[in-house]
Amino acid sequence: MYYFFYIPIGTEARVRGTPWGTIAITAINVLVFLFFSLFPGFEIDYYRLALLPGAPSLLTSITSSFLHAGWFHLASNLLYLVLLGPPIESRIGTGRFLVAYLGFAGLANMAQAAWVLTAAPDLTSVPIVGSSGAIAGVMGLFLVRLYFVRLRIASILLFYLHGVARPTRFALPAVVAIGSWFVLQAVYQLVDSSGGTAYVSHLSGLLFGIGLGFLLGFGGEGRLERRLVLGDRYAQRGEWFAALGEYESYLARVPDDPEVLIQAARVHRVTDQSMRSVDRFRQAIAAWLKRGDLGAACDAFDEMKRLLGNVTIPASDLLRVARGFEQRGRPSDASRAYEAYGRNYPAAPGATTALLKAADIERKLLNNPGRAQFLLRELLHRPLTPEMERLARERLRATEEALAAQRAPGRAIA
Repeated sequence: MYYFFYIPIGTEARVRGTPWGTIAITAINVLVFLFFSLFPGFEIDYYRLALLPGAPSLLTSITSSFLHAGWFHLASNLLYLVLLGPPIESRIGTGRFLVAYLGFAGLANMAQAAWVLTAAPDLTSVPIVGSSGAIAGVMGLFLVRLYFVRLRIASILLFYLHGVARPTRFALPAVVAIGSWFVLQAVYQLVDSSGGTAYVSHLSGLLFGIGLGFLLGFGGEGRLERRLVLGDRYAQRGEWFAALGEYESYLARVPDDPEVLIQAARVHRVTDQSMRSVDRFRQAIAAWLKRGDLGAACDAFDEMKRLLGNVTIPASDLLRVARGFEQRGRPSDASRAYEAYGRNYPAAPGATTALLKAADIERKLLNNPGRAQFLLRELLHRPLTPEMERLARERLRATEEALAAQRAPGRAIA
């Protein structure tokens, strides 16, 4: 006789940000379980919170989802929640995720109660507890929104006849993995409908999740994100033009996604499309700045310069990047950005001030008076206001004094 035991251990889906909703739900489940396990005398309250099929209510259908019959029951439910919840929450938002989770809990448990009332009236006094119906709803959302993602599975193949246990790991597409789970739940319901497991809650929760996912348009969002996954897979294999096709198709629908713009810029650079790469880098930097993420904008500008050499970005963006480098404590990069602004946009507001700023950084922070002297002399060849000319000459005198001090022979030490 052969048995296969397997559990999900991860997904390919990236989690964007901290999944506070999943964390909160997990914490509440654990705390409620610990409370009723460690503090006796609250059995009546436990049954008040549980859903009784003979007296169903929407409130208890939700509160019962935070009750569990044992450690294994709790752990098995939370395993699926912590794996599948964060990727979905990060894509639909914490608020919608929490509302959907509670909705799935209520609807799935009420469906189980309705089945008990019609098909197994002898069980109407047996409480329905557990979060599996709500988590099945999350699985349904996952199936619609992230159907293209692969789930990583750990399996132990037990050869009972031979006394051998062999652990294995493999990956399955979400459609296959969750679809197989659904089929198993249906089979269990047909074979052992009164065994104490709420299979109708599992089945209905998954169907509710699928229905809500399509109703909210998650299927279209999933197809769009699938292009990114395919693009990354092509890029990992060095199939650059195939990767570029996926990235560009995505950007045709979402033109201001800076992360994908950066990915496309890199692939354009690899395929010797330098001007196109510059355009994508510029768009990515502008998108980061629009979002207020100076750090990401500065990093993108730095990467663009490293990959493509002497290229620039629009004047207003370049000035903000220069200030971003300065705020982040990167004086060398700040100096180069201020210098680029002053050189490439001599007629722009603050161009002379930018060169003056670059010279100050070189002399004061980088201890490079030679470079500062070069910038100041160049600045003095430009038409300046009397005040700006005075400032530039004062800086030049201080810089030349610093250079003279550097070149003077060192004092003898007795």
